[in-house]
Amino acid sequence: MNNKNSIGFIGLGVMGFPMASNLLRAGKKLVVFDINAEQAARLPYQERVTIASSKEELAKQVDMVLLMLPNSPHVKEAVTGEGGLIESLPAGALLIDMSSISSTVTKEINKKLEEKNIDMLDAPVSGGQSGAMNGTLTFMVGGKKANYDKALELLQIMGEKIIHCGEVGSGQTVKIVNQLMSAVNLVSMSEGFTLGVKGGVDPEIMREVILNGSGRCWALEDRMPVILDRNFEPGFTIDLHTKDISLALEVGKELQVPLYATSLVHELFKTLQAKGEGGKDNSAVITLYEALAETEVIKRNKAVIQ
Repeated sequence: MNNKNSIGFIGLGVMGFPMASNLLRAGKKLVVFDINAEQAARLPYQERVTIASSKEELAKQVDMVLLMLPNSPHVKEAVTGEGGLIESLPAGALLIDMSSISSTVTKEINKKLEEKNIDMLDAPVSGGQSGAMNGTLTFMVGGKKANYDKALELLQIMGEKIIHCGEVGSGQTVKIVNQLMSAVNLVSMSEGFTLGVKGGVDPEIMREVILNGSGRCWALEDRMPVILDRNFEPGFTIDLHTKDISLALEVGKELQVPLYATSLVHELFKTLQAKGEGGKDNSAVITLYEALAETEVIKRNKAVIQ
């Protein structure tokens, strides 16, 4: 297969696989690598897929690489570790990291890449697995405007909203802030609705009122219907959200920014993990309050715990 104009793609997990699939559906050619070789073999349009046996082999065939990996150590290893991309990518290549990792680590990686004349964008996403499958993700992009322009066509195949946030690292910073706020919103809603239901109010009426008040938030719009139906299948898991909250605390410590609410939310999410419920939807945080209050936030046509 002629790999001219091919794009490298590393990380074919829950998010990466559908994102790579969307690029292939759009007619792109990919050189892919994943620690699970079977994932690569499952991609559609195999005639446009080259499966690399290593990161080094992939890097020698492309001048643009997309990463979708679990966390900061995985990205560091893929780029600057032994046999990493930095050793084999040509000067002038562009690395686009779509993982959600520490903004500090992103800047460290970028500095090392600059020494090799390799460009970088950080482009973490919001929208979850459904957004990855449907090509409706939001990308928060950090890096030079020229590199953003170069990557825009690819990002538009995988996402609906592509926002240039500033220099390298700014995309990760915005993602961290978003995840911090959504977690705090979930917890404040859980507290409020447990209190309201224990006080005798129909939760659907309460939701309708607050959606038109100053307490309106994403959690109320998107997650409360899930809670009312008692459906805690993910969604976006407690485990993944805990990882993002941990990143916020890590960056807060580095920047000497106190994060009081975030610290409490982190402990609540860790409590769910300790209970073996990390694989549930992040809205399951409400169950901690419900257990303590001996009540349940549920549609009124079902029994309420006494």
